[in-house]
Amino acid sequence: MYYIDAHTHLLDLSIASLKEMSLHNIRGVISPVHLGAFKPVSKDTIIDVWDVQLEKQLGRAKQNFIDAWAMIGISMVSTPRDGVEELLALLPSYLARPEVVAVGEVGFEPGSRTNADPAYQQMLLERQVDIVRDAGVTIDIHVPNPMDRKVEATKRSLEICRERGLDMSKVVIDHCTEANIDLVLEAGAYAAISVQPWRVMNPENTADLLLKKKSDRVFVDSDSSDLISDPLAVAKVAFALKARGADDAFIDACCCTNCMAAYGIRQFPAMG
Repeated sequence: MYYIDAHTHLLDLSIASLKEMSLHNIRGVISPVHLGAFKPVSKDTIIDVWDVQLEKQLGRAKQNFIDAWAMIGISMVSTPRDGVEELLALLPSYLARPEVVAVGEVGFEPGSRTNADPAYQQMLLERQVDIVRDAGVTIDIHVPNPMDRKVEATKRSLEICRERGLDMSKVVIDHCTEANIDLVLEAGAYAAISVQPWRVMNPENTADLLLKKKSDRVFVDSDSSDLISDPLAVAKVAFALKARGADDAFIDACCCTNCMAAYGIRQFPAMG
């Protein structure tokens, strides 16, 4: 059985970590754009990040027998100081590439060091929701900690998607926990659980939550890099599910096929 890590940051993963992931049957990854900026960046920098993601980072995964797909978008934590309209106009051409499966990760983050203005972040989310709606792809929406902010951001993000006519089956709310997962599932969206102790989720309580919900619209990811989180988190959730008596079909759904459905991935593994 092979797994997909539905949200991992290839830019920050070492070759050693990628090898370990492959050895633990994590043979697919979806990687959002990521730039840990301390101040707003130029539009050209954002374009460079998009291009490096597609032209370099996906290849690093494939060198370790891991199928790789990308999310592309204007992140709430690396916002542009200029050229927003140009970036938005350029985004559909990136979404047309077969290796790009979503806009992401985007959304609300009060701790952003590039622009924490909620009105600005909402504008970026709304404009990208419109692009997703017209392109027919998926959007991955980040929701922050602590739990009250997570719930508030989840409600507002889902509301924006509904208001702008987006098919809710094209919405992934990322970093879900017990606090907001029912809001997501009731809306008809997908819930991604990031297995990170600082988000109150570890392999064991993630397995418990998956078994409690038994939904075909829930899957897991690590949101990992070598700097934070565990690149093997998805495999450890699979182990925890197995230890709790889950059958292989359920483990495959939570750690692979539900994610494939959310992002429209039809063939995996390509290198199996």
